Amino acid sequence: MRVTNQSQYNQGISKVKLLSSSAGVGSIITTKLGYYILISDINKWKFVKKILAALSDIRKNESETEWVKRSNARIEDMGYQVVDDERFVEFLRIEKDLDNLITLVGIPHLSINEQFNTVKVSNNPIIARLKDKGENPLTEDFVVPGTHFPKWFKNGAGRLMRYYQWKDLWLKNKNELKMFAPPRDASFKLRFGGKTLTTTIKDKDGVPKVYDLHQQLSQLNLILICPNGHLSDIPWERFLRWKTENPTGSDNGINLFEIDPCCTSPDLKWTESTTRSEGYGSVYLECKSCGMGSGQDGMRKVNLEGINNLKPNCPGHKPWEVDHEETGPYPHDTSCTTLTGARERMQQSLVTGNNVYFSNGFSSLYIPKHLAEGRPKELQEALQICEEKYNKTKGTKFEKPKDQWAGEKIDEEFLFENGFDDLENPDAFIESIISSFLAQQDDAPDDPHEHYRWQEYFCFTRNSSIEELGLSAADINIPSELEDYFEKIQQIEDLQVSQVQLNFSRVRPSERMRDAAGNIVPSDGKEIYSIDPNDLYVLPANRSMGEGIFFMFNEERIRQWEITHSTELSQRMARLITLGGANDQGASLRQRLESNGPKHLLIHTFAHLLMRELEFSCGYPTASLKERLYISQRMSGLLIYTAEGSEGSMGGIVWQAQPERILKLIRDCLIRAEDCSSDPLCWESEGQGILNLNLAACFSCGLVSETACEEWNLSLDRRVLIDPEFGLFRDY
Repeated sequence: MRVTNQSQYNQGISKVKLLSSSAGVGSIITTKLGYYILISDINKWKFVKKILAALSDIRKNESETEWVKRSNARIEDMGYQVVDDERFVEFLRIEKDLDNLITLVGIPHLSINEQFNTVKVSNNPIIARLKDKGENPLTEDFVVPGTHFPKWFKNGAGRLMRYYQWKDLWLKNKNELKMFAPPRDASFKLRFGGKTLTTTIKDKDGVPKVYDLHQQLSQLNLILICPNGHLSDIPWERFLRWKTENPTGSDNGINLFEIDPCCTSPDLKWTESTTRSEGYGSVYLECKSCGMGSGQDGMRKVNLEGINNLKPNCPGHKPWEVDHEETGPYPHDTSCTTLTGARERMQQSLVTGNNVYFSNGFSSLYIPKHLAEGRPKELQEALQICEEKYNKTKGTKFEKPKDQWAGEKIDEEFLFENGFDDLENPDAFIESIISSFLAQQDDAPDDPHEHYRWQEYFCFTRNSSIEELGLSAADINIPSELEDYFEKIQQIEDLQVSQVQLNFSRVRPSERMRDAAGNIVPSDGKEIYSIDPNDLYVLPANRSMGEGIFFMFNEERIRQWEITHSTELSQRMARLITLGGANDQGASLRQRLESNGPKHLLIHTFAHLLMRELEFSCGYPTASLKERLYISQRMSGLLIYTAEGSEGSMGGIVWQAQPERILKLIRDCLIRAEDCSSDPLCWESEGQGILNLNLAACFSCGLVSETACEEWNLSLDRRVLIDPEFGLFRDY
């Protein structure tokens, strides 16, 4: 994590964490020095800016087709990794309305040296490659920028000012050492034994110089967050006036950002009781300039008691869009309202609160498009060319009805021009192109997210063997004891998983819901970029290589099980889907449970039990595994996989999928699920876990690492698998 420039400190952060559920654009990272850094939007990231500038230059001079080809080559020439996943890029263009998105770019991996404020460049493959080409790359070209947040800092005497005010004092004090990281008090030099403490730092010429050490400032940890994703500092000079004039806080500070500050030149002081025995009631705030909050000369003494009830109107601040440490007003949305049109209210939170940030990410398995669509590779390539050519005619004088265009343009000359001239039966191929081209639907699928998973499920279920660059899979002979439960079990020897961040939210996670008419309502959230979407040609991504096991359940067996035990299963499902209202947290999961029925609990719980068993059978911690659920009206499957860099991802999962081993693995996981140290409470539970969205499942029997689960360790119930009366596997 880099903060503004080389005179600031660097903080190491995993590139995987940057696109995880808890970090990314708009998140606040705690540094090893104890300060809080807000990650900037992606168009502030130096390597993204350089790539966008380079691709913009190419676009000015090349046709659309050549622009795409040359852009990927240019990105790699600059030392960055192109994450090649055509299916994923097309999905993101539609999902995010990014018409000019070309490709995904891997986040560079950099390490931080033990030495303060330096990025480790030795043995870095990117930098070494560029140097071999005669270039001189700068380490800041590869880092992710951030800005201090909250902006309020106090010194040892309790003086409270914003970051830029402390920095101005530092620079005006004519300190030879211009570095202001960590933030320090220019007026307070550290002394020991009657002498000022010093440090020695080499200048740019390598000459050592001695500088005085100063007391570090402390950063406040209180902020305001908004359900629409906005983020604000508490305006303490206004808070002081509000609390003085409204000591009971009866209006919850609704107009906090509109009222006047305590005076024209606030000089705030923050005082804390040494014991903090009264919580916020023992934290006092006053202004030394006007005396407000001091308790003297008739002034009321002001403390922070009741600050948890502070709920001001949201001003729409977006500080992650600030360019470094700007001192001007924050970028902001002109209005911030609820679904009913009322002004949205903010709420107070600790910087480290678990409701401050929720990243909305999306992951993709690399599936070649012809396998995702179920067409021969040559036909898929021809259809893509047809779509590109036909779309270029739209809005021009050459635009024609689709069937007329196809009849005129898709012929033997088309085959020859596009390299399809070595075919046994060209006429039949032309007919296939035309029929498939005209059959393609212009309308988007009912749920693009579900359709995207369906393509992966379709690929695995319709192919007994796959050998593609980046994807290798083969069916196993299912043991007779499992034939009644599974239609297919497949070893996935090679797979690639790409991850991007779509947006982020605060207060509660974003949820994709169906409205009363059955339409998908997109999840709300703040964008990770602040430029025109038409100028965003790339998105940062992470790609990992792994292996896994795919299971396709016997849908007819599940259907008969649901019918036979409909009474018991309906009662259990009713405990989950009737909780809360339509707008409450977890509503989208309850909708999926209601739509998918008991098989959702069945397949998801089976995935967890299997991952837990892999811990015992071959030493995989669940943190090194991930589930990918394929559950809908037309899907009944799951994928358990491990990603690059995790423990034992060298064929261990595939080895467990051998027929003789998979039988024991499944039997052992079901037997182990019968015994939970929390029974009988867990077994008889009518709701446990977050939002009570689990039944017979707890940390002792069914939960896994949160990074391994797609549904936050919710929608689990081991009884639907092993209950002696109605469990699907009760006789196994």
